Amino acid sequence: MDPNAVLKLRVILDDINAERLILPSRPETVNALILEVKNKLNLAYDFRLQFQDPEFDNALCNLVKIEDLPSKATIKIVRFVDLDISSTSTDDTVFLSDNTDSPERLCRWPEIFVVPTFSYEVEYALREGNSAYVQEGKTLRLIRDQKHNILDVMAAEIYKHKAYPSTKEIVKAAEALVSKHPCLKENGSKTGYEGWKNSLRFKMGNYRTKLSRAGIKEVAMNAGKRSRSNPEGAASRANIKRPRRGEVNFLPNYPLGETKDTLETMRLEMVEQFKRTSIERDTVLIHQLMQRTFALRREEIVNSGPPIAELKDRWPGLFSEAQLFSMQLYTEFHRITNQNLPHSFYAALDKYTPLLLKLYKKKKTGSFAEKMEEVIMAYNVQDKNNITAARTTALAGLPLYLKEDSSEVFKTCKDELEATQEGAVALVAVVDEAEVPAGVPFETHHVSIVLEDQVVMSHRSWTDSLVILFGLIYALHLSYPEKLSGFFEFIQVVLLNLDDGRKQLKPKLQSLRNELE
Repeated sequence: MDPNAVLKLRVILDDINAERLILPSRPETVNALILEVKNKLNLAYDFRLQFQDPEFDNALCNLVKIEDLPSKATIKIVRFVDLDISSTSTDDTVFLSDNTDSPERLCRWPEIFVVPTFSYEVEYALREGNSAYVQEGKTLRLIRDQKHNILDVMAAEIYKHKAYPSTKEIVKAAEALVSKHPCLKENGSKTGYEGWKNSLRFKMGNYRTKLSRAGIKEVAMNAGKRSRSNPEGAASRANIKRPRRGEVNFLPNYPLGETKDTLETMRLEMVEQFKRTSIERDTVLIHQLMQRTFALRREEIVNSGPPIAELKDRWPGLFSEAQLFSMQLYTEFHRITNQNLPHSFYAALDKYTPLLLKLYKKKKTGSFAEKMEEVIMAYNVQDKNNITAARTTALAGLPLYLKEDSSEVFKTCKDELEATQEGAVALVAVVDEAEVPAGVPFETHHVSIVLEDQVVMSHRSWTDSLVILFGLIYALHLSYPEKLSGFFEFIQVVLLNLDDGRKQLKPKLQSLRNELE
């Protein structure tokens, strides 16, 4: 089958709508085809694909390998939709998230902090105070209980977004407070909210203490530090476990009515499902169990950090390679960050790839300039209509631009038998020698994803494998490879905008970020 042949598709959107779509060439992967369909048809939702298989009288089958798709074919959109845990399944839907009673955060820190409503007494005083400020420029003098109410309600609202907000985020909240209620501005303060900023910072500490005593896991795990009643405890700032890479749901509580024992029973039920063949597995049940046991899984991973081999046995859903089940990893990433990993990654990468390639071509000096020139020369002989080649070049050249050594993480070999499984974190691409110009894996037989010296997953596409690896790093709470920390921070902060407001980027990475903005 000629990969450069025109691909003619009839795309079934639902029971009454279908679209005609012609692509100039066949995408290299199923995920690439999904992205093309999504972009060409302006689809804002996530989905998988089925196709009418001519070998089975045009019956619909899941599209797993792009090679199975005829040059002229009918494909069907199968949407991912929300599902209540009591709902029944249908043939046309796959379920990404369901409603549980676990108090998981549903949004990231907002661009504009919305000031909540305070008690009736305080709201009345603020309304009168704002009126007086507009007319006479007078600020409001609060009594003790009124200020306490404002701080308590503000702390609760901040906690809805983050348990450990950064100074920058506290400033945004304080600024929003005095913007909405100018009568609260402080005389003699340059910003008008310095005192509120300090008060909110201390209030958040007190609020976390209250929540810790109530048993909220996210903050309770950091309790028991050194204090008057516990002088032998660890220092109060020692080994604090908190979101550091933009996580939204870092360590949620168990769902209402569940205990560790009931969740463990669900986990065992899920493991039994993975002992069956792919066809026999109940995909909806697996998703429901993965969602319901999310808090137990995060507790194990964050608090205990078990070996990868143990995690594969206990939580096989995170490592499943079938296309439908690999969505569980992306769903896990969404639970943690509230972000669609592949969509956000490729949307940002496609935005920055032309700019990155221009920067690479300008790099004429330095010890990495010669290697960068080889990368660009290798890209120049690729098909310019092949978006995968441009993406691969942009990503492969990034370590060189940041002057980082990628040799221990990104590896290639000619024979599958030579594929090394060594490395804490690695991508090992099996390629033909002639297809590895400048070490850039434009064409691969497959790519092995290695964690703690064992292959945990594999994929045909190098860029898709990188996305999976990044998802695993978040899902398993792993550290970035030390020699490629800037590369992975670029993905986190620049491509995915997962900045916790606290992170100081390395100078080279900050400089690159400035070049791209």
